[in-house]
Amino acid sequence: MLRAVALGIALSAALATPATATPATATPTPTHCPPLIQGTGPSIHPEGVAYDAARARFLIGSITHGTVSTVGPDNRAVTLVDDQRLITTMGLAVDNLRGRVLVTNADLGRGDRTTPETRNQLAALGIYDLRTGKALHYLDLDKLIPDTQNFANDLALGPDGTAYVTDSLAGAVYRVTPDGRAEVLVRDPQLAGAVGAGWGLNGIVWTPHGLVGALSAKGALVRIPFRDPAKFHLVTLDASIGKPDGLLVRPGNRLLAVDNTAANRIVELRSTDGWQTASVTGSTPWADKAPTTMVNTHCGPYALAGRLDVLLGGGRSDEFVLRRLG
Repeated sequence: MLRAVALGIALSAALATPATATPATATPTPTHCPPLIQGTGPSIHPEGVAYDAARARFLIGSITHGTVSTVGPDNRAVTLVDDQRLITTMGLAVDNLRGRVLVTNADLGRGDRTTPETRNQLAALGIYDLRTGKALHYLDLDKLIPDTQNFANDLALGPDGTAYVTDSLAGAVYRVTPDGRAEVLVRDPQLAGAVGAGWGLNGIVWTPHGLVGALSAKGALVRIPFRDPAKFHLVTLDASIGKPDGLLVRPGNRLLAVDNTAANRIVELRSTDGWQTASVTGSTPWADKAPTTMVNTHCGPYALAGRLDVLLGGGRSDEFVLRRLG
């Protein structure tokens, strides 16, 4: 997943219900849905985002600090997870049922903890307590594929708590069970990228028909069946989707994809055959530079832009934006 009107409140506050109305673990009822959240965090540059439905709050990662933060009522990032093993936190997923937040760990070479030994050589998954940020599991996935460069990018979470992690350089998907057992689900040169030549597998989502991943450098989507992952295939598309980055499943067999090109847009696709084929049904130019991915919330989907345009241009910014679609 690489690539204004300030309301004065974050979604976490806007969606909160009175403490006497429902238990803390119940689904809050939306009372207001801000179209724009202008977040701040010291040079945080988030690339991934998740949503904690039980607490109606966003969680974001950080390319620079390797942290996981919540977005507070004042729209400021508040650190939840600060694990010294994390260098660049990329994909995020919240598992409310099990009280976990899962985050992929890589090294883009832009982090405070980056080293020559880990740059483009790191693929790991950290699993933390959603309430306290305490470490539950840390898995060095790159040890499963030691003969190549590695970059853990995005992850999808299945209904049973199984995590599926993309490795953009190794061209692989790792499968991690809820109790922390990891294996390589699929690996193939067709799914790999190369430093300077573009990412291979990037964003990924779980669907009942199989995993759907973004192949950024190829401008394609790939469907990976659960029963026989080696029989993956490109999704036949009826129009260009640019270089897909983050993906988001929507109702009605729909999918949203961030087009990580100068087009700076979000593309909507729909499939009627379990993602064997798909049609482009919409294209929305995005107001914020360099969006990376999206997340579903009680208020609908939001897209994240972590000012990666500034970071990859050699600068730093304290700003990030979460903008509601539609």
